[in-house]
Amino acid sequence: MTSALTLLDWLIIAAYLVIVLIVGLVFTRRAGRSTDEFFISGRNLPWWLAGTSMLATSFGSDTPLFVTGIVRTQGIWFNWWWWSFAIGGMFSVFLLARLWRRAAVVTDVELTELRYGGRSAACLRAFRGAYMALLVNTITMAWVTLGMVKLMKAVLGIPPIWSVAVCIVLTLVYAVLSGFWGVVVTDLLQFALAVAGSVVLAVCAVRGVGGLEAVKTEAAGASPLGEAVMDFFPRFTHGAHPFGLEFWSAPVFAFSVFLLVQWWANKNADGGGVVVQRMLASRDERQSLLATLWFNVGNYALRPWPWILVALVSVAVLKTAPDGDDEMAYPLMMRRFLPAGLMGLMIASLLAAFMSTIDTHLNLSSAYVVNDVYRRFLHKGASERHYVAVSRIASVGVMVLSAAVALAYNSIAGLFYFLLAITSGIGLVYILRWFWWRVSAWSEISAMIASGLIAGGLYAAKEYVFPDQLATLTKEAILAVTVAGSTAVWVAVTFLTPPVAQERLVEFYRKVRPYGFWGRVAREAGVEPARGLWRLILAWLAGTVMVLAATIGVGKLLLDQRITIYGAGTGGIDLCEGWLYLAVAALGAAVVAWEVFWRRSDAPPASSEQPVR
Repeated sequence: MTSALTLLDWLIIAAYLVIVLIVGLVFTRRAGRSTDEFFISGRNLPWWLAGTSMLATSFGSDTPLFVTGIVRTQGIWFNWWWWSFAIGGMFSVFLLARLWRRAAVVTDVELTELRYGGRSAACLRAFRGAYMALLVNTITMAWVTLGMVKLMKAVLGIPPIWSVAVCIVLTLVYAVLSGFWGVVVTDLLQFALAVAGSVVLAVCAVRGVGGLEAVKTEAAGASPLGEAVMDFFPRFTHGAHPFGLEFWSAPVFAFSVFLLVQWWANKNADGGGVVVQRMLASRDERQSLLATLWFNVGNYALRPWPWILVALVSVAVLKTAPDGDDEMAYPLMMRRFLPAGLMGLMIASLLAAFMSTIDTHLNLSSAYVVNDVYRRFLHKGASERHYVAVSRIASVGVMVLSAAVALAYNSIAGLFYFLLAITSGIGLVYILRWFWWRVSAWSEISAMIASGLIAGGLYAAKEYVFPDQLATLTKEAILAVTVAGSTAVWVAVTFLTPPVAQERLVEFYRKVRPYGFWGRVAREAGVEPARGLWRLILAWLAGTVMVLAATIGVGKLLLDQRITIYGAGTGGIDLCEGWLYLAVAALGAAVVAWEVFWRRSDAPPASSEQPVR
C-alpha cells in the first residue's frame, strides 16, 4: 500500500498545475475585453471543444466517489439514477440545441425575459439568477469540493480545512483570470488527464486482484447483495404491487422513477446551465448540436466503466469502508494499487477533474450574478471592463460560500439527493416553454416554489417530525410526489393567470422559430417555421437507444455476461450479451448519422442575434 508520494509523484502534480496557470495567464487579456468573451468566448467555439468542455465539467472529483458508493450499496443497476439523464440529454441534442443557439442569450436565465417579457419575467430573471448562483451552483460546487476533500484526506492525510483552502487557491488563480476561454481550453487537458487517471487505476486495480473473472467472483462473494451487485437492471420483488407499501421502496419502483419521470422533471431537462452555456458559445446551430451529441455519447457510453470496475474491486477487497463511508473506498483503492509515478498521475487527474468542474460553475455563477442581476437591475450602462471585474469578484464570493457548505457536510450523495429533490418539479415547464405558447413566467415561478416547498416539507417530515412513520419513504418516492404535486400546481397557475403578451410571443417566435403548438402566434409572426418535428423525435429516440445500449453493451462486454441462444436443435449458441446491445446501438447510430450528417436541415437561417439585456 502506498503511504506517501515520491518526488516523481510531486513533479507530475506540479507540472500539471504549472500548465494550468500558464493557460490562465495567456487568456487573461482576452477574457477581460467583454462579458461575451468572459462568459461565452465570443460565441466562437467549435463543436469538439464545446463538447469536450461539457464532458470535462461533468467529470468532477466527486463523480468516481459517488459511483463507488452506489455500486457498493445498491449494485451496478443503481447507476440508472444518472444514466436515465441520457434520455433528456438526447432530447436536448435534437430538439433544443439549435433553439438555444438561435436565442443568442448569455445565460439560460436570460431566456425568461426573451420568452415572457413584462414585470413578472423581470422578477423571475432576478430571482432565478440569484437562485442558480447562490443555491444550485453553490451546492453543486460544495459536493465537488467535498469529493476532493475526501480524496486528500484518504491519500495524503490532509485535514478538511486545509484541503478546502488548497482547492480554493488552485481554482481561483486561473478561473478568475481567464474567464470562459481559460475554462474550455484547460478542459481539454483536464478531461484527457482525468480519463487517463481513471483508466490507469481501473487496470491496476483489476490486475491487483487477478483479473476480471476474479473481480466478479470475489465481489459476488463479499457483497451483501451477492451476485446481484453486478446486475444491470433491478430484480423484481415477488409480491410487491402498487397498492402495498413495500412497492414504494422496491428497486423496481426506483428504476421506474428514473426512466419515466426523473429525466424530464429535473432542472436540467432543457440542457441545464452548464450545457446551455456551451451551446450558446458554439459557432452556429450545427456546432451546438454536434457538441451536445458528443457530450452525451462520451458521458454515458464511454466514461462510467473504469469507475464501476474500481467499485467492484473495492467490494471484493474492502468489506467495510472506513467510518461506514462507502464513497471513501475509491481513494483507498488508489492507495492500495497505484505505484509511485502513477499515484502522482492519478492525483493530478483528480485535481483536473475537480478544477474542470469548479471553474465552469464559478464562471457560470458569476454570469448569473452579473448578467442577470447586477447588470440588468442594479448597475446599467457601465463599461465592459467594469462588468468583467465584478464577475471576478463574484467568482471569489461564490467559491468561498461553496467551501463553507462543503465543510459542513460529509455526504456527496446526500447533497446531490437534496438538490435533485427541491428542483425536481421544474423540468417540464422548461421543456414546454419552447413548444407551447401558453406557458408563462407564472408557470415557472409556481413550479419552483411548489417543488421547493413539497420536497423540503417531505424531507423535514421524514427527518424531524415523523421519522418512524416515514422511515420507508425513499428518496425516489419523495421525488415522485414532488413532481406530481408541483406539476398540478403550475398547470393550474398557468390557466389561472394571464398569458404572455402577444407581441412578446411573436417576437420570440420570429427570433427562435420553435417547434410545437404556437397557433396564431406562428401565423402572426409571418416567418417560415421550422419543420421536421416528427423526424427529430425519431432521431431523439434512436439516439437514446444508441447511447443507453452502448452503455450497457460496453459493461456487459467487460464483465463477460453471457446468454445462451437456443436454435432449432438441442444445442445453443453461447454469446456475450454485450454484442447484442452494441448491435442495437449501431442501429440507433445509423439513424442518428442519417439525421446529423446526410439530411439537410429544415430550419431557415437564424434571425438577429441581439440578446435581451
